[in-house]
Amino acid sequence: MSMGLAVAQNLQITGVVVDEAGEFIVGASVRVVGASGIGASTDVNGKFSLSVPRSAKTLHVTFLGMEDVNVSISENMRIVMKESAQALEEVVVIGYGTGRNVNTVVGSAVKVSSKAIETKPVANVVDALQGKVAGLQVYTSSGEPSAVSSLRLHGVGSLGASNTPLYVVDGFPVDASTVLTMNPNDFESVTVLKDASSTSIYGSRGANGVVYIVTKRGTVYNEPRVTVRGMYGFSSLANTDFYDSMMTSRELTDFWVKTGYYTRANADNLLKTYPYDTRWRDVYYLDNTPTYQTEMSIQGGGGKTNYFISGSYFSQEGIAYRSSYERYTLRSNIDSQVNKWLKFGLNLSGSYDMRELNGYTFQASNSTNGGLFWLAQPFFTPNDPKTGEQYDYIPGLNRYHPEYLADKQPMDRNTANVVGSLFVDITPYKGLTIHSQGGMDARDYRNTAKRYPSFLASLDNGSVTESFYRNIIKTITNTIEYKFQLNEGMHNFTLLAGQEGVEGIYSDFQASSTGQTDDRLMELQHGPSNKTASQITGDTPREEYAYLSFFGRIEYAFKDKYSFEVNVRNDQSSRFGQDNRSAMFYSGGALWDMKKEGFLEGVDFLSTLTLRASIGSQGNSSIGNYLHLATIGTNQYNGKVGWGIESAGNSLLGWESQTKFSAGVKAVFLKNYSLGIEFYNRATKNQLMDVPYPFTSGFNQIKTNVGNVQNRGVDVMLDLDFIRTRDAFVNFNLNFNYNTQKITELFLGLNEWIVPNTGVTYVVGKPVEFYFPIYAGVDPKDGKQMWYKAGEDISVTTKNETTKTFNSAALEQSTGKPRYAPIAGGFGMSGGWKGISLIANFSYAYDKYLINNDRYFSENPSNFAGMNTSNRMERIWLKEGDVTDVPKWGEVRQFDTHLLENASFLRLKDLTLSYNLPTSLLKKTNFFKNVRVYATGRNLLTFTDYLGPDPEVDSNLTYGVYPNTKQFSFGIDVTF
Repeated sequence: MSMGLAVAQNLQITGVVVDEAGEFIVGASVRVVGASGIGASTDVNGKFSLSVPRSAKTLHVTFLGMEDVNVSISENMRIVMKESAQALEEVVVIGYGTGRNVNTVVGSAVKVSSKAIETKPVANVVDALQGKVAGLQVYTSSGEPSAVSSLRLHGVGSLGASNTPLYVVDGFPVDASTVLTMNPNDFESVTVLKDASSTSIYGSRGANGVVYIVTKRGTVYNEPRVTVRGMYGFSSLANTDFYDSMMTSRELTDFWVKTGYYTRANADNLLKTYPYDTRWRDVYYLDNTPTYQTEMSIQGGGGKTNYFISGSYFSQEGIAYRSSYERYTLRSNIDSQVNKWLKFGLNLSGSYDMRELNGYTFQASNSTNGGLFWLAQPFFTPNDPKTGEQYDYIPGLNRYHPEYLADKQPMDRNTANVVGSLFVDITPYKGLTIHSQGGMDARDYRNTAKRYPSFLASLDNGSVTESFYRNIIKTITNTIEYKFQLNEGMHNFTLLAGQEGVEGIYSDFQASSTGQTDDRLMELQHGPSNKTASQITGDTPREEYAYLSFFGRIEYAFKDKYSFEVNVRNDQSSRFGQDNRSAMFYSGGALWDMKKEGFLEGVDFLSTLTLRASIGSQGNSSIGNYLHLATIGTNQYNGKVGWGIESAGNSLLGWESQTKFSAGVKAVFLKNYSLGIEFYNRATKNQLMDVPYPFTSGFNQIKTNVGNVQNRGVDVMLDLDFIRTRDAFVNFNLNFNYNTQKITELFLGLNEWIVPNTGVTYVVGKPVEFYFPIYAGVDPKDGKQMWYKAGEDISVTTKNETTKTFNSAALEQSTGKPRYAPIAGGFGMSGGWKGISLIANFSYAYDKYLINNDRYFSENPSNFAGMNTSNRMERIWLKEGDVTDVPKWGEVRQFDTHLLENASFLRLKDLTLSYNLPTSLLKKTNFFKNVRVYATGRNLLTFTDYLGPDPEVDSNLTYGVYPNTKQFSFGIDVTF
């Protein structure tokens, strides 16, 4: 009787949970308000069924990435959930242990979602990060398809060791070049860890920040999704202004006549003999070179196992002939919850790529058949005017055609890369997780360089060089994490302890032979002469290094209002002297969620207000493996092997260390407008620098712990959702970084050190800056060049007195121009309506300087007489009284500040127009879940005053660069 009464008091309800587009939400949590323990999760069709007390009035519905919903109970319910404004940053992984809600993370972490990474027409995901993370400078210095971008976070923290961040994929550290071999569309997100609280736990490798990549995974409750993507694009030079500034045939011969180098009769006769006007950039660089990408992925789960499997093919032709990158990838991510206490997963990624490298653009940047091709006279032609056929050897120009050179001297590389990790999670009771993970990043790399015996410059004397490299990094990580609460959730604790071991093994060898006589017989054994076999990196056939680390973290949160975190890590590295291998790194941080304070609860326009601060230390060990050891090497003399001292070593070599303080505030207004500001101070000491020694010692430099450098700055992040409805959105976002660098200590008691042959100098109290003779212009009286005399203190820019006698050493002084841009960032705008969207992203760098070595060749007409020259030389001094910056004929232009240019730039990094077919239309097919078509442009616009081919080059000096490309691509994504 009592049983029947209980049933009569309950109400059976059913319903479905959907998003604003009408898509089913699988796995949403549906709970009865006020009735503990009564709830359900939605199935694969978004449906749920509940037996609820008749007294219950309200259901509370939650799902990750959606705003919570409270709805009144009825029998047949349709519940619509809205996407949270903070959906893309709900959960962030910052290192060891489990993921956390971004609003509770003490450390500074910026998450870039897959939407910002996908569909970019480049092989490297790093390029897609440019302009998206405040404080992270990303430069792509080359348009070569397999080029890797350079990254710097919060300035240059080391003048002698690497400044590259640590890359971590699914909790497993990998080599920076490994990321190029992966398919960016497999990435769920990329999180950049910036402050000490989030990077100190990585200790020895966290000094330059951490780039944490999370790959895509399946979901047990989701219906399987099959996605097929296809993309086609084409590339051209991003900027042609430099090449177009070279003179035409008529301009060049008229210029020679004007300067007296040619008579008019000689010039007319030359143009009669060679009546052509060749634009050589069209010969050396191709136009509309293709890019292809196709891929397929399957994502889903069933029972207790979820999976993500994908395969892709990517191919990109470079704008230089025989320059290309082709890549195949395969990824399999599988996770299985075996039972309540055991979970395991396998992440496996494999790739194989093939690279064609044009040796005259890749290596011979200072060759007139390579990067300096634009010196070619325009009145010669690369094709036979009678037949139209391409010359092998161009008459008059007396150069080989670039395609002939590349065909006769091919250079090919291929890489096989496997990255795999296996993890096991054991949860013996609630809150305690024991995690063990082992992984390996393994790469085989082979390079083949040939010179065919049919090459006219070396007939019947071919050559082959085969090089092989193997690099393996093995990592084992074990952690134990315990999360618990006290006093009904008022106090929340997380305790983490861990151990990690890393072993790296590198080996290489190469072999070569010459004397091949048949293009069809080009293997090593076919060369009868000069057969050699050797190591590539000197006498060491194999290099090894190892790390052994122990670490821990304590987190505490009070009422989810005040959060505190402490990290500690001990690292030991084989790269340092026996007494200095071990180092301790610490950090502490705090977060205050001010919006949860009583005095702000009633402030409706303010959605979020958090303050965070942290301080801690990190280490840097990114140097060679045996620099602490005095080593010997071998040589050959008179047909016999000998021994000799190879390196001095330094048994005292130890850790480069860094202390970093950060403090920031983030506010969200009216749910849709956010502003974040973060200040930092980064101080590096005991740098791993090459200290110069007199050559009489037998060594020119020794790696030593010396010198300190400081970086201070501010990051600003702004995100404005002006419109965010079901059918439309309009957004603007901006990030900005200002960084000041200062050297606080050098070596050997010096306050100043001019780095030989670079144009840059280290000065205590200043950033790394350019020291050059300062050009004072041209004397209108005689057309000669003038330079400012340096003062007694060359660290002070002096412009009091001029001289016409050039002496680089005597005239060298501070220019006041920094080597590294102090201001960089990006901004973006996006808008959409009913499935149509337009997204534009810009990146910029301000106060960036670069020595334009190209102009030494293109604007030195008398020194390179007979070659082409820039039309800027039309301003050459001809007679007394001419006011110009170009000296008279016969004056050799020097390496001085007329070559030091402001390479600041604003670049439209990508522009994407896309259309998603309506869901209502796709539902009628009962097959397609999503169809998206898009068009993307990359590097479409570049605004700069820099006169060279590309301002984005990340170097102190550039010439003959392989310039960046402008790309257009079209694609389609289909999900079944």
